[in-house]
Amino acid sequence: LLGFAFREMNLHRVYLSVHDYNERAIRCYEKCGFRHEGRLREALFRDGRYHDELMMGILREEFEELNRDG
Repeated sequence: LLGFAFREMNLHRVYLSVHDYNERAIRCYEKCGFRHEGRLREALFRDGRYHDELMMGILREEFEELNRDG
C-alpha cells in the first residue's frame, strides 16, 4: 500500500492517527517505517477514561531507504 502511495500516486508523505491503547497497530506502523510525529492529548474518551491519539508519518525517501534492493 505504501509502495502504491509513493510510486503510483507520487505522494511525498503518508500520515495516520492511532489511539495510544492500540499497541499492536503502533508496533506494526513502526515496523513499516512510520515515525511518531505528535500526540493529541486526551483526544478520546473510552471505557471511562481519556486516551491520547498519536500522529505518525513516513516520507517517501524514508520508505525508499527501507525498501532499497540489496
